[in-house]
Amino acid sequence: MWYKESVKRILDIAIILALAILCFLRNEVWTSDGTLWMDIAAKSPNKARGYNEIGLHYINAHEYEKALEAFKRLLALDPYLPTVYTNLGLAYEGLGRIDLALATYEKAATLNPTDPTAYYNMGILYYQNLKNRARALEFFIKARDLNPLEPDVHQYLGLIYRDQGRQDLADEEFRLFAELK
Repeated sequence: MWYKESVKRILDIAIILALAILCFLRNEVWTSDGTLWMDIAAKSPNKARGYNEIGLHYINAHEYEKALEAFKRLLALDPYLPTVYTNLGLAYEGLGRIDLALATYEKAATLNPTDPTAYYNMGILYYQNLKNRARALEFFIKARDLNPLEPDVHQYLGLIYRDQGRQDLADEEFRLFAELK
């Protein structure tokens, strides 16, 4: 009888030890968002979300070429995800490829015309990189109309209106920016 009890305890301890080791090894995967999503993509290579998150991780790390690889892998799985085109545009922006960034933002807006993100990003490109305030204004207004609660859109609208000498509109947009921020 005592023999069975001892064997049971030894097995219980072995199971607990094995689970503790597995838990410890799994912690390596959680060292960063990148390692976590790479592990997920490796275990589920035909699912798109892992590649999207890997691409975003690389954008945040300013590793734009690697981000492009992840997003292109994702597009091979599903070429109709508007969010991917928006994120791909961010990678192209990081590489200074404004022409390709604009094209991918336009594709995102075509696939999902109610998502303000692509319009906002196009507004940023026209405002900061292309110095075309009139075109930027169009995109910021579209983004604002789709999501009036996004503070940064109001900030840019305020800047453009101020540059145009439309101080009353600028003041209103800056007020909204401060209120929503």
